[in-house]
Amino acid sequence: MSSESLTERFKKQDIEPSEFNHLAHLKVAWDYIHEYSMVEAREKFHQDIIKLTKVLGAEEKYHRTLTDFFLDYLYQVKWYLNHTGQSSESWRSVEQQCPLLINDAKRLISYYYSDELINSDLARTQYVDADIMPLDRASLRFSEAEIPVFDLVEQDSPIIVSMPHHGQFIPHDVLEQMTDTALNSADTDWYLVQLYSFLEELKVTRINANYSRYLIDLNRDSSGKVLYKGADNTELCPTSTFDLEALYEGDEEPDSHEVARRTELYWKPYHQELQRLIKQTKDKFGYCLLFEAHTIQSHVPRFFDGQLPDFNFGTNEGQTVNDQLKAVLENFDTGDYSKIINGRFKGGFITRQYANPEDNIYTIQLELSQITYLDEKLRLFDKEKAQKVGEAIKRLVLELGSILER
Repeated sequence: MSSESLTERFKKQDIEPSEFNHLAHLKVAWDYIHEYSMVEAREKFHQDIIKLTKVLGAEEKYHRTLTDFFLDYLYQVKWYLNHTGQSSESWRSVEQQCPLLINDAKRLISYYYSDELINSDLARTQYVDADIMPLDRASLRFSEAEIPVFDLVEQDSPIIVSMPHHGQFIPHDVLEQMTDTALNSADTDWYLVQLYSFLEELKVTRINANYSRYLIDLNRDSSGKVLYKGADNTELCPTSTFDLEALYEGDEEPDSHEVARRTELYWKPYHQELQRLIKQTKDKFGYCLLFEAHTIQSHVPRFFDGQLPDFNFGTNEGQTVNDQLKAVLENFDTGDYSKIINGRFKGGFITRQYANPEDNIYTIQLELSQITYLDEKLRLFDKEKAQKVGEAIKRLVLELGSILER
């Protein structure tokens, strides 16, 4: 029986008690958050499930907090699937991504709620906030296993696209030391995998981080060396957001031992993999282009005045490319989009660290303004805008590849 027919019968309270198990509950909730806005979905789902429990004579089974928790969890999963370019409507994607939700919901809930609170009469009759860990983008938990440091789609290509700020997750043991501000990972380079979905068609290698830059910034020197002298810089383990909101309470900021621990667990694996990919690519093709894909809000007063240009290319003042690649960037027609080379963003640590033009290893950073593909206010992916700017980026990657082959 399809989830759609189940949902329609749920709305009519035409379901047998044996049918409406945990999995059915989740499938119907998934349909609601796609059919309605989140506020409407929450209200309508509660109304309909209360009606159903009355019809079934099972009113004691209604649990307000658990119902809200599963709705909120599925909403965050939907966001994540969009962010990573997966199908955000397919229930199959949820089953594949969320083994704890499907198979061990009690264990999943225990990451956020204590047994005492979730089993209380108060939690049954009204919504109560989690007492262990708030549920948000950074704290979303899929399984008992830790999320890998990075995802890699390796192709037979001389170009590597790196996305070090794509991640949104923060381990729960670190989140416990942070303010609620950290929970939504606001300064993430949102939806990069989806924006660069053309890489699969072009058979270009992609590596993207899974953990938030709030945990550790993979595009900073692990020694703590400042990236932009004389400017406002975020640290290796940032202590504030782009809006200068504190990420830690009081004296909870990471000390040198904690920074070293995060460097070992999260920073080093990403860079070791980058080094392997660069060497392998150079050995095979005789050259390599590392393309650093980044995005940022169009207005960030902390770092620049006014509105940022749309395309911001960084080559460390031309030191990370050869003359041919430099000419491609200078002559690249961005159409309706504004462009600047080595403006506010000249290339981060990765761009500078791994470039060696004399050995045919080149690096370019593109810092794309998020206004080109997002509804910035809501931080939502705009398919029409993204398709247009994505075509421009795709054309650029093709031009860069063509020059390298000559």
